[in-house]
Amino acid sequence: MLHPAFIAFLAWLPLTLCNPAPDEQIPLTLPQLTVPIAVKVEKIGFNNARLQEAVTQALSSNQVFGVLNESDHRVLRVDFSESSSNCNGKVVSPESFKAEVYDYTNGRAVYLNGDVFSPSSSVSLEETGTQPLPSAEEVAEAARIAGYSTEAIVFAAMPPVIPRTFSNGTSHRVLHIMAREKDEKTTKQFYVNLSNKTVEINPHSSSSAESAAPTCHAPVEAGQSVTPRGTPGQALVTISQGDTILWTMEITRPSASSGNAGSGVELRNVRYKGRVVLYQAHVPILNVEYKQSVPGCGPTYRDWQNEEYPLTCPGVDVPGVPGFRICTAPPTTIVDPPNNDGGDFKGVAIYADQSTRTVVIKSQLRAGWYRYTSEWRLAVDGTLSPRFGFGGVYWPSSGCICVPHHHHVYWRLDFDIETSQGNKVTEVNRFLSFPPGSPGQITRNDIVYEVQRPRSPLIPRRHWEVSNIQTGRSYGLYPGSGDGKADAYGVGDLWVLKYRGTPEEVDDGVVADTGAHISKFVNSESVLDADVVVWYAAHFLHDESHEAPGGSHIVGPTIRPIRW
Repeated sequence: MLHPAFIAFLAWLPLTLCNPAPDEQIPLTLPQLTVPIAVKVEKIGFNNARLQEAVTQALSSNQVFGVLNESDHRVLRVDFSESSSNCNGKVVSPESFKAEVYDYTNGRAVYLNGDVFSPSSSVSLEETGTQPLPSAEEVAEAARIAGYSTEAIVFAAMPPVIPRTFSNGTSHRVLHIMAREKDEKTTKQFYVNLSNKTVEINPHSSSSAESAAPTCHAPVEAGQSVTPRGTPGQALVTISQGDTILWTMEITRPSASSGNAGSGVELRNVRYKGRVVLYQAHVPILNVEYKQSVPGCGPTYRDWQNEEYPLTCPGVDVPGVPGFRICTAPPTTIVDPPNNDGGDFKGVAIYADQSTRTVVIKSQLRAGWYRYTSEWRLAVDGTLSPRFGFGGVYWPSSGCICVPHHHHVYWRLDFDIETSQGNKVTEVNRFLSFPPGSPGQITRNDIVYEVQRPRSPLIPRRHWEVSNIQTGRSYGLYPGSGDGKADAYGVGDLWVLKYRGTPEEVDDGVVADTGAHISKFVNSESVLDADVVVWYAAHFLHDESHEAPGGSHIVGPTIRPIRW
């Protein structure tokens, strides 16, 4: 009679090996079958009090005080920034901060950069005519100017800032908000000028969008608050099984994530079984495109990924680590059944799914009427699955979520297979077999210089492998079946770049339009035997009016070990 553990092993084996192609070498170190997965979360980094103290000292320094003293200004966002490299050319722990200040009197944005430990002596200033994303305090003030109470439901609409630039380059700060009192059914849109405290009703009609409402499956908004952008929160997460440490990584909550508009749940220094896989993994670019001409809807928006919105996560907050919770049941967002808006927790939810031997790391984000799910799934066999979900809520004064539109999400994956240098990327093409049942042709091409590459409907089994040239260890990047293909606005599907340790290549910067400008980094640098960064894009058609409730709104590739 067969032992029960061996029977369980036989049941598990086919699901894990998934009939690998002949040229793939799947790791044969199998996970323990009966030992549960354990997750340990420890606090790292600075807390909010230390960060605010540093900014307060910087604002009172002679240099900053002389510039902002007599102006009407507000600090919009504070976070840490990477300013120095001290480990293989890459930052280990940020010791500098960046504060985003808007000067309403002079129509300018002022950025302060300084050292957390000596902010008064090290602070530097940069003035620009750009319009940063609005803060929660600004949105609340705009609602008050528009005549709403402190109990009103209000958030930044799309686009959140309306350009009002003068001939000399200065500008007025005009926010686009949506608001209603809790006991009202009608939501209104306003343009609120924070520079001169005036209000205009949004002149655009959403009648075309409203016509889609009766068949629109979007849920009603819950009107819950968000975590202010720049709220610190970082943790060291260790995933183990028995005495075996499987995964270790640093996780930054979305509110403190890097990039001009945040980047969702951000992973750093990701190791599997003690070896480095990724230095950094996040989503710095996210945009949306309306192809139909509907007044008040688009045509395009650039969204933000640092505004944490509640999700449902029964469980326990991690003591001393703000913004992290261990869930006792699968965390759910608007894209998960029963597809409700809102929840009971804001931040990073972590759940160990013992049945699938996977740890789920998840957060819900808000950008106007959109809801986004930022998620990472880490399996005991070394598979890492980035996921991004798309949802939205229906507002009576704006049914844009009910008009078909395309979302484009761009992951930035800074691979360091064992080491930061000495990596390469190989494109693998598997052609369909003919006649059926015969081995399909396989080609392997090492990428030599920076390049943009498409997913191809003619080669549905195309994937990419990132390898350490010296050891041969590698991970494969496999496109998701629902990740789509880029159109003209979506720009591309995949880019291979050489790592640059500067903030300028963490995202595409402050752009004149809403499209992704990753291709500007492609400048023929060698990526063979180098430190490589892979950008991967997925493209999703969001059509609440014609799809069945409960349809999948989640995209993303699979990253799994080939030789490890």
